[in-house]
Amino acid sequence: MKYICPHCGEKTFSPLQKALAGSYRSMGKPCPNCGKRCCNGMASIYFDSIISVLAFVLIMILYMNSDSSNKIQSTVIMAVIIAVSLLLSFLFRMFFGKLVEPIRRMQ
Repeated sequence: MKYICPHCGEKTFSPLQKALAGSYRSMGKPCPNCGKRCCNGMASIYFDSIISVLAFVLIMILYMNSDSSNKIQSTVIMAVIIAVSLLLSFLFRMFFGKLVEPIRRMQ
């Protein structure tokens, strides 16, 4: 499965390259075909924002409701929530949305 470069219109990006291309404000990754840079669009920023807010709310609820006897267990659960949110963001960038031209330019 390959993704289309917005510059040359060729299917040149693998899912891993697409996931590592960065967000809209990053420098992006160069296209293997035309050499121009591409990044993930605004959909990835919206998804990352929603996932981050949900993870923060879950962590705050867990923190407020935790006992002093379960601090280690609560800390592990908080770390798992953070790891899952990062993994979901990475998977969303890998398989959903489209590649766009970055707004940041090389100087």
